[in-house]
Amino acid sequence: MSRTPSLHQLECFLALADEGSYAAAAQRLHKSHTAVFATIRNLEETVGVALLDRGGYRVTLTPAGESFREEADRVVRSHAALARHALQLRSGAEAELRIALGDLCPLDSTLARFTGFFRDEPQTRPVFRSEVLAAPWASLLRGEADLAIHHIDQPRPELEAWHLFDVRVIPVAAPGLLPFAPHRQLQPADLRSLRQCILRDGALDWPAPSYHVLDGAPQVSVGDQATKREVLLQGLAWGHMPEHLVQADLEAGRLLPLTGEHLRGATLPHYALRLREVKHGPVAQRLWRRLQG
Repeated sequence: MSRTPSLHQLECFLALADEGSYAAAAQRLHKSHTAVFATIRNLEETVGVALLDRGGYRVTLTPAGESFREEADRVVRSHAALARHALQLRSGAEAELRIALGDLCPLDSTLARFTGFFRDEPQTRPVFRSEVLAAPWASLLRGEADLAIHHIDQPRPELEAWHLFDVRVIPVAAPGLLPFAPHRQLQPADLRSLRQCILRDGALDWPAPSYHVLDGAPQVSVGDQATKREVLLQGLAWGHMPEHLVQADLEAGRLLPLTGEHLRGATLPHYALRLREVKHGPVAQRLWRRLQG
């Protein structure tokens, strides 16, 4: 008689798949190495197929394991969503709201939108995460965030959107980096020999968008806007930055704008975003109405 894998087995399997070693998975799960090893062995006996390739230094998944991982991830996330919904039904309010903030958001004014709301909702804990490039969309679509504040790169019918503010993004460089004075007729080709600083996408397994990347230019890669700003200030590269993050640097002459006829930058509308066909809890509904107001 076939058996169904337990939630505990699935959580152990996903931790091992993510971490690549029994020791790291055990540490993440706060369990012993032996307990994780035994759980995975029992899981493979339950499903009747080898899920792990143990031939290398790191534990990797077999093709069957890769397929199983997708379904296991879906089941675990669905169970977590069901648990949250049950808690909402018992308490009448969500225990927490998970909010993804895109990397271009002005943090002070963006967070200020939530201050009064969560003061009036003390039973709900806000969980903010600052995320880069495609990560806010990925978090929403995977069910890892209840709300995101971010721009939209293309129409997404599965997302409901409400416009909040615009962010201006401009190309800048430190004075010492440039072998010439910036001018209005500056061409992208004039910058191709210089390093360009770009962001690494926060959603590693998601199609990565590409913004303002100059083909053929050497690159410096960073993981967040604060590090990118410092790289630019140190003259290690040039790059595009949200204007509000470098306004003081521009006024002080620490950075120079490279905007002109051919390097225009961009203005990106930012939205409150949430999944359209999801049952949102009462606090999430009140927050959505507050943001619309």
